[in-house]
Amino acid sequence: MSFPIYVLSGALITAATAAGVIAARRQRGLAVAVALAGATILLLVHGPWYFDFYADDALITLRYSQHLADGAGPNWNSEGRVEGYTTFLWMGLHAGLDKIGIDIVEASRALGLAAVVATMLFMARLWQRWSNDDRKAAIANPMVIAAAMMALVLTDGVAFWGFSGMETTAFMALLTLSAVLFLQEQRTVRRPWGGPPWSAVAFAATAMTRPEGLVAVAVTAGFLAVQAGFATDRRQALRRLAFWSAVFIALYGSYFVWRYTYYDYLLPNTFYAKVESTSALYERGLDYLWTYGLRYQLIPLLGGMAVLLANPRLRGDAAYLLLLAGAMLAAVVIEGGEDFPHGRLIVPILPLIYVAGFAGLATLLRRLSLPSLQSAALAAAVLTLGAMSLFRGSLDLAAPIAQERRALQERELLATWLSENTPPDYTIAAFAVGAIGFYSDRDVLDLLGLNDVVIAHSDVPNFGTGIAGHEKYNVDYVLDDVRPEIIVTNDAQPGPLTTQAFRALALVPSPVEARNALLTDPRLWQQYAVRPVEIDGLWFNLLQRKDTLSAAVERR
Repeated sequence: MSFPIYVLSGALITAATAAGVIAARRQRGLAVAVALAGATILLLVHGPWYFDFYADDALITLRYSQHLADGAGPNWNSEGRVEGYTTFLWMGLHAGLDKIGIDIVEASRALGLAAVVATMLFMARLWQRWSNDDRKAAIANPMVIAAAMMALVLTDGVAFWGFSGMETTAFMALLTLSAVLFLQEQRTVRRPWGGPPWSAVAFAATAMTRPEGLVAVAVTAGFLAVQAGFATDRRQALRRLAFWSAVFIALYGSYFVWRYTYYDYLLPNTFYAKVESTSALYERGLDYLWTYGLRYQLIPLLGGMAVLLANPRLRGDAAYLLLLAGAMLAAVVIEGGEDFPHGRLIVPILPLIYVAGFAGLATLLRRLSLPSLQSAALAAAVLTLGAMSLFRGSLDLAAPIAQERRALQERELLATWLSENTPPDYTIAAFAVGAIGFYSDRDVLDLLGLNDVVIAHSDVPNFGTGIAGHEKYNVDYVLDDVRPEIIVTNDAQPGPLTTQAFRALALVPSPVEARNALLTDPRLWQQYAVRPVEIDGLWFNLLQRKDTLSAAVERR
């Protein structure tokens, strides 16, 4: 689907949904159903029909799922333990699906869609609770929740990552559910121990889906602690805090004890491969937040959230959501952003920002006391400008996404060939390891260290100035200790290359310093030679260790 067709169809679906919501505005349940149906249709247009993207990194997690389902434990290779995934719950869920024979690649896409739909239902639950306070308030207009839902699915990051096989939208759904449950408990709890703290259960699941969930847990626990400090019945408030904390610790703590004793590190291996405390890293994180913050209109929406602080009924909810959003966005800066496009690290907090932001802006619009016609015109103009900014995030992506699709298909083809044409004890080294690992059934050395403890903990110069997640390397370890039989440095190329021609191409600098360091090291060419392999009309120029290299060129 081309970008103009996507924009046209998106505009028509959005307009039709808005008209349906307005027509059903006196029946709030029906209006929400219309908004949900329209948003889901638009999500399908934006995601699988326009982007049609699946991430190589998603297959990293699914390789762990495969191994767990096969009885080898949540490990990357046949030997050694490394936590190269950051999403235990997502990994475990797919291990269960794999165990019962379900295609986990397709399942990951279906679950991504389900997570976005579930998120919109949680958003609607929050809006309904707020609108119940005053049916005549501006917040109670169903167009508020309709606008929030449509904004969510128009966001390029939601549609792009929602069908990529990654855990992004599952984390988004759990974070939204946790916050909504917590705010509900804030109002409904009357029993001495505070009633069942379902939000603590949801937050435990959130933190087991992404480590950043611990930031949301800290904000929530801190909010409860501050409340206890100002509570009239301080003892009851402290009991509630203790009960909430105990439930969370019992669930997450059990998981943490297991993973720490199993992997021997406090944090996932991916953290050590991607994050260090450097000013360059924080600057990169700020650039990332600024780029996607402007695209997703975070400044006016956070301003809209602040407007809710003036509402006595919603002041506590607004304060909590502002703190939560601020902390999650600050974590993005500390993490240093990432190289992936489409704001993956910001996406999970967007549903809460969109609901509260649009609610606040609707309240502000009502306070301006404009005539209804002028109010409608102003709201339409603001929403149109906002939608245009979201549309732009999906502009001109057909070529790069098609290239990524081809690359993934080529890696699957190569991995299958490696599985069928190399001894089982071979180790394959690669920079992009998702598809190679998932489809090859061979030990795979991750040259960027996401799935290798030694490389992840290696010191490299100027960390934070390169491509996020592509900065760690250790050539000595690769060539002197591991000595993989085959090294994959490229996807398919136009034709076969000699070793001399390959070395000449390797002199062209890459933005990935790990690749430069490996391909310019004299030891590499002393130990390895180029082995051209033709697979289904495509040429792959592998580097194979000379003592294992056959003179024959393999063909399929």
